[in-house]
Amino acid sequence: MKNPKKLLVVVLALVGFAATSTAQSTANATASATVITPIAITHASNMNFGNVSVQTATGGTVVLAPAGSRTRTSGVTLPATTGTVSAASFNVTGTAAYTYAITLPGTVTLTRASGAETMDATSFTSSPSATGTLNGSGAQTLTVGATLTVAAAQVAGSYVSTNFDVTVNYN
Repeated sequence: MKNPKKLLVVVLALVGFAATSTAQSTANATASATVITPIAITHASNMNFGNVSVQTATGGTVVLAPAGSRTRTSGVTLPATTGTVSAASFNVTGTAAYTYAITLPGTVTLTRASGAETMDATSFTSSPSATGTLNGSGAQTLTVGATLTVAAAQVAGSYVSTNFDVTVNYN
């Protein structure tokens, strides 16, 4: 060996590079996401409190349950000829087995056809109540009832509201 010092410097330099290159390590991963079916709600049938009668001196309420039955309070009577009685009905669809929150209206005003007289529907309730769960096919029927306030001597006639919103949202 003609120049042992040069050889020693080269060997030490190579050892130094080898030591620094093994101090680093790399791993890898993937990213993923699952897009679920958007939740949707469609109207199936309208709410109808049916035929109602009220006393001249005393008003009252008609309570329409989500199941479609109704009860009355105070000066309101429910005639034997019931007319059409039905809770509002909606079809909710989305991803199977997911839960969702239900938002109901606060007050909906019904106005007499060809008139200005009104009645308010309040205290909306639903079945399921507050939270629903989509079945294995990703569907559920949602029914909605409310309480109709009828004033004393309410003018006879057909009363109807504008559209009201029922909102569903995944939990």
